Amino acid sequence: METARIRPTVGVALLNWNGYDDTAQCLGALRQSEYRPAIVLVFDNGSTDGSAARLKAEFPEIDLVLGGENLGFAEGNNRAAQRLLAAGMDCVWILNNDTKVDPACLGALVRALEEDSDVGAAGAKIWFMAAGHPLCYAGGDFNRWTFNARFRGLRQEDTGQFDVPGDTGILTGCCMLVRAETLRRLGLFNRAFFAYAEDVDWSLRAREAGVRLRYEPRAMLWHKMFGASVKNDAAGVPKSSPRVEFLLSRNRFILVRLHTRPWSLRRGFALAYHVGMRRLPRALGLLLLPARRAAGLAALRGLWAGWRFHPDPAESRM
Repeated sequence: METARIRPTVGVALLNWNGYDDTAQCLGALRQSEYRPAIVLVFDNGSTDGSAARLKAEFPEIDLVLGGENLGFAEGNNRAAQRLLAAGMDCVWILNNDTKVDPACLGALVRALEEDSDVGAAGAKIWFMAAGHPLCYAGGDFNRWTFNARFRGLRQEDTGQFDVPGDTGILTGCCMLVRAETLRRLGLFNRAFFAYAEDVDWSLRAREAGVRLRYEPRAMLWHKMFGASVKNDAAGVPKSSPRVEFLLSRNRFILVRLHTRPWSLRRGFALAYHVGMRRLPRALGLLLLPARRAAGLAALRGLWAGWRFHPDPAESRM
């Protein structure tokens, strides 16, 4: 008699920060998952809008953890992943709360890991949730000189041109299914980032350690993008907050310093490109707009903070 195959147990790490509507939509979609997660852990990052209690009341099956303060995307996910590993999960699914997953998404990601034992983590094909549903992510590449991460297919119409699974250089923290042994070996996100670029750093560390990353187009989801960090103006146009501009300016310094040698040509080029070609022009442009001056000043403060900041690689340990 043939014995039934034992499938990996999956724990979902889902952050909530004053985001009831987004998180509830995500949890509703997870209820329809064909591959059932063993644990859906909602880590509440110090919400002040009552959303944590509302989510537990509406979705009693979740494990709700109250972080007590806003620990950021990096550390919030670290603490959620630690709990899932302690619970004996075979895989941890890092998933943004502003997503809607296809019912077959998790099953396809699990199969991607089952089909190749050398793959340490897998990511899905992602569309924007906005009208028209253009592509957001179909695998990613990384430029080791500019330190730009490029999402393949970004804002393109999906005509099946990215339907072939394969290894990828960059996974996005929006959706990444990671083996438990990979997390124990590499850790997860470096908490110094707080938010933004922590997934690029993790992908680079994985590749440097010889861990293969997989893009799996049979796994599909839709992403709102910046659900907790970008607000609309009076006309309904999304605008980044000063906090976001600060982090985007600062965090590239952290990324570059973690993955280049001091005084190396690559470090000098990457930082000069970041300041001179990207963030300083943007900051000055924002300062010219009366309604966006706070964001422009925050971007400048981020550049100064990044210049002075020296990250510790150990901050990514589990």
